[in-house]
Amino acid sequence: MINKKKLIIFSASAAGIIVVLILFGVYPIALVGISPIMVNDYNGNYSTSLNYYEKALETYAQDSQVLKADEARQEIKRAVLDNLIENILIEKELKKEIKQKDLNALVENKIKEISESQITDKAIETLYSFSLSEFKERVLKPQAKKEILEDRLFLAGIDFDERMKSVRSQTKVMIFLTGFEWNGEEVISSK
Repeated sequence: MINKKKLIIFSASAAGIIVVLILFGVYPIALVGISPIMVNDYNGNYSTSLNYYEKALETYAQDSQVLKADEARQEIKRAVLDNLIENILIEKELKKEIKQKDLNALVENKIKEISESQITDKAIETLYSFSLSEFKERVLKPQAKKEILEDRLFLAGIDFDERMKSVRSQTKVMIFLTGFEWNGEEVISSK
């Protein structure tokens, strides 16, 4: 039989750990299969996307006030969450076909091709509001993985969009973020 004192200590410890995790933004807002999407990744991608759209609107002399509308922000949040889910699904599909070591090498080669172009630290900081290394991690790596999967599927005569639609429909996704739900194929707003 469990000692009452031990149960109270365990419960208090568990509650304390949960509070600390929430305070530091280290908790899942969604599960894709068993892969979590953490709140700090989501928030980082959301603020980056918002910054990017604001800078793009300013650059092209458009009214950036459009991004102040709740509907616009909700759509950006939805798209960010959907993109994070797709990144996980692409990663899983690649791991079925390519050894991790080989995949890492392919991704690094793709990133090197892009990095050798005219991307500057200042341009990245202005558009995305983060460093080159963070840009590589958040933007270039997922894009490289997507391109690698697209290329492999193309060579096999398989349509990327159809494959991803099938993968999405077969994947269990749980969203814990209020205002969104998974309809079996994509993230939708539930507001």
